[in-house]
Amino acid sequence: MPDKGGKPAQVTQLLRLLCGGYLIYLAWGLYKDGAGGLFLAAGAVFALVGAALLVFTIRAMLRKEDQEDEPPSSDDTDNGKDEII
Repeated sequence: MPDKGGKPAQVTQLLRLLCGGYLIYLAWGLYKDGAGGLFLAAGAVFALVGAALLVFTIRAMLRKEDQEDEPPSSDDTDNGKDEII
């Protein structure tokens, strides 16, 4: 669900955060239950993917906020000049 700028919408970012948190929750459950080696390996994969989702989504959200705070550069402004094509 990209918005006009080609970046994910807030709903998509929220879903990514929830999925990342849920994967970490599942990994913790597998570790806590003391399951066999294969389940612990799956839990480690879940934890890594969940952490990556959380980190990259939070970084994208912070970058978006930083870009909104910056004033537009001189290249982006029209300066009242209209081009007739």
